[in-house]
Amino acid sequence: MAKLTKAKVEQVLRERLGLGRDAHFDLHAWAGRFSGAMVSTAFRGKRDHERQKMIWDALDAEFGAESVQKAGMLLAYTPEEWSAGEHAVKAIKAAKAG
Repeated sequence: MAKLTKAKVEQVLRERLGLGRDAHFDLHAWAGRFSGAMVSTAFRGKRDHERQKMIWDALDAEFGAESVQKAGMLLAYTPEEWSAGEHAVKAIKAAKAG
């Protein structure tokens, strides 16, 4: 397989999962693998294991068995879940500062 880029991983996941323009990716390369998070309304109403299956089915369909060598931990959030996490981090920082 050719060198995998962050842009290619995002493109594959966006297209194969049917993620619209609302999707946001926060992926990072580490030790030759891409890990991180993706945020989309497409994950609403789905349990964590369903989201993981969606992600890995998409990667396997595109890259085959090599997908496990190129992708690490990929987490899926709804916009509401992502926003709640950001607010929690801000609250913790404010509490420590104050």
